[in-house]
Amino acid sequence: MNYNCESCNINFSTKRRLISHTETEKHKTILNLFESWKDKHNIEFKKKDILYNELLYKNNKLQDKINILENNNNELKNEIVSLNKISEEYRKIVEKCASKSTTTNVVNNNKNTYNNHLNYISSEPINFKDLKQNLSNIITANSIMYDDDVFNNHIIKHILKDENGKDKVLCTDINRKNFSYKDESSGELISDPELEKLREKLRNGVDVKIVRNELLYKLIDKYRDRTDIDPYEKLCYFLEKLEFGNPFVNQVAKQTYIKTKTPLSIE
Repeated sequence: MNYNCESCNINFSTKRRLISHTETEKHKTILNLFESWKDKHNIEFKKKDILYNELLYKNNKLQDKINILENNNNELKNEIVSLNKISEEYRKIVEKCASKSTTTNVVNNNKNTYNNHLNYISSEPINFKDLKQNLSNIITANSIMYDDDVFNNHIIKHILKDENGKDKVLCTDINRKNFSYKDESSGELISDPELEKLREKLRNGVDVKIVRNELLYKLIDKYRDRTDIDPYEKLCYFLEKLEFGNPFVNQVAKQTYIKTKTPLSIE
């Protein structure tokens, strides 16, 4: 029968030899080293387990907040749709009434204005058909961390300009934030006050979950050793850019306002 010392991994033919071995300095040294190593790794494991549980808790809290925001956002979208329908009905009534008293001169002026606007806008319409695919390459964990102006210019450059840098969007009234751009199907100029329709397509085109997860891991890694910065607060701050709010609209208006533009040259 063999007697084994588990600490030193040595076999002995008798129990007496095993007992004698356990009294040696070599055995005691190895045993102390093993116990020290085990204690150290148990502490490290506990620290990592605590950190993991903290991150998991914060992530769950953030997910709850995001779910609430998404629910509120859906309700707001429904209200906007309903108001847009009412607004459209009023618009049709107003247009119908106005058309009865419109003179030939007014019609000609509108036509001239329409043709004039065509001289300032790219012949290429906004590519809504491939918008979602394009946004996956444009809006990333890195680009969303740009400051507001740089981020908005990033979207304008890659979505609202053609390859030659010509504007696909035209701001016709900077005070009222009226915009026009070409319909992708007909090529006709359409109006989009405050870019409501365009911004809705941008919001729906971004895969928020993918961007959010990539950004969260990046922020946790970046601020791992910082106690004064909460990566989850940073995450919420950066995700607000995906609403494409007033700063985005104002920046598009400044860059595309018709009175600051020169007519496009005919190629």
